[in-house]
Amino acid sequence: MRFARVLTGLAVPLIVAGCAGFPGTTFELEELQRTTPSGAPFTQALAREYQAFADSERQQYDWFNSQHFARKGLEAAHGTAVAPESLADWRFSDRKAAADLASARTRLATLLATTAPTRAPALTATAQVKFDCWVEQQDEGWQTADIEACRKDFLAAMDTLEAQVKPGAPAAAAAPPARMAKADRFLVFFDFDQDRLSAEGSRTVAAMAAAAKAAGYPKLTVVGFTDLAGGADYNMRLSLRRAEVVRKALIAAGVPADRLQAEGHGKAEPLVSTPDGVREPQNRRVLVRFPG
Repeated sequence: MRFARVLTGLAVPLIVAGCAGFPGTTFELEELQRTTPSGAPFTQALAREYQAFADSERQQYDWFNSQHFARKGLEAAHGTAVAPESLADWRFSDRKAAADLASARTRLATLLATTAPTRAPALTATAQVKFDCWVEQQDEGWQTADIEACRKDFLAAMDTLEAQVKPGAPAAAAAPPARMAKADRFLVFFDFDQDRLSAEGSRTVAAMAAAAKAAGYPKLTVVGFTDLAGGADYNMRLSLRRAEVVRKALIAAGVPADRLQAEGHGKAEPLVSTPDGVREPQNRRVLVRFPG
């Protein structure tokens, strides 16, 4: 942020002097860690995402940005749907990157005005915080791998969300049926170490079956994935069980069995990049691909 850049020259002496005693360097994050999020599922998910981001900034000794994002997390934890970062509050030396961020923010703002925060609160929160991460890293401008990781995770979340929610629909409107994405795909998410369909997952399966019927029952590929927690062999089996659960649910909903092929990819191709061993809800999923 602009104020962080102004204070950069002061950071080293303060750290040497003992950052734990500097007012505000950890208070907001510690308070957020003690707070049980309330409000809608979306603001609760925002609180958790901002807490993780603020903690990662603290671990990199970026005290000012850590407290900034912890404050956003606290607001979200109290039920406020805080806005994505305003680009006017940051500085970017790369003009193309600034233009990309401006386009991305417009895209995100459009999505936030739809039913996405209600239909997919966790993934929508991921998209917003990954956008803020991209902004913060681009402002610093030197950790190119981190910039690209935040950008990639933001785009992956947005692609998935836009596959299921029509941008431009008013937030107060009734939730439309799930939609096929540009790449003709649906996603079903699972709880940790589980292969049971949630209520939302069952609704998505019903929407998939309706889309398959409308398309004349094309050949569909059902691919299961896990997050990166646990061993590779176990997760491969779990991913296949998840794919089988969705395949059987589609058959029960009227899709011919011979039009469905199930596969398990285990820990491969995470939707959200994480270190090995991390439990990430958005990576516990089944992807159903339509030909196109």
